[in-house]
Amino acid sequence: MEKEVFERLLKEFSEVNERAGKLRDFILDEKKIKEIDNLNKDLLIAQLKAMEAYLSILSIRIGLNAPHEMVEAMTSEEKKEETVEENTENVSE
Repeated sequence: MEKEVFERLLKEFSEVNERAGKLRDFILDEKKIKEIDNLNKDLLIAQLKAMEAYLSILSIRIGLNAPHEMVEAMTSEEKKEETVEENTENVSE
């Protein structure tokens, strides 16, 4: 995947994730949501579920198409975190 396409994928994920978060907050806000009729509540919930499904797909595509350098950097960072956790566990024992 071209770098530009991958960057658009990341941007899309970020934007949709932000909008889904705002919609989730709205749905969970009892004062705001009770002003909306039941049909629209159901539609908002369906919309949020669709957005979450879309985010899952984007996340998988990002994982599958992440540039090799990014995967290596993330893997080495995870290894560092595991080492720190192991050392912390050994000290507390």
